[in-house]
Amino acid sequence: MPEVASQADISYQDEIFIGRFATGGGTPTFTQIFGVETLNPPEKVPDDVDVTHQQSPGRSRETIPGLMSVADWSGELQFWPGHASQIMLDELATLTETGTHEDVLVEFVVGGMRRTYRGYVNAFTPTGTVGDKRMASLSMKIFERQASNIRVVA
Repeated sequence: MPEVASQADISYQDEIFIGRFATGGGTPTFTQIFGVETLNPPEKVPDDVDVTHQQSPGRSRETIPGLMSVADWSGELQFWPGHASQIMLDELATLTETGTHEDVLVEFVVGGMRRTYRGYVNAFTPTGTVGDKRMASLSMKIFERQASNIRVVA
């Protein structure tokens, strides 16, 4: 049996970006969200549609992939109250609270692998514990994955 050395690396420099469109569309402007400690991209798995019939092989149920569900994504950030990226998150969450959410592009970069989705900010909530760093919870609704990564990497 061959031996293979691990190719695992530490989690560092993972990133999340929010892309906003100007009025009328066009190319989105991406803003990096800072203060991220743990970054897990959303799990987008299609629903199973049961297509079992009386002649299904081997007396087994059969399924086919159905529609993708909306993913609820959430993460914890360090709270940086005056930072432009967190002011933007609060603005987007406020729009959602008032019933006029803004669709954005959400790009997750983990280990250099980029995945971009359409979604919106559902909530941005700062928290605080005496004697500890201030944190904020960010939650988003994530829709379809974009076929190509839109953000141009310099």
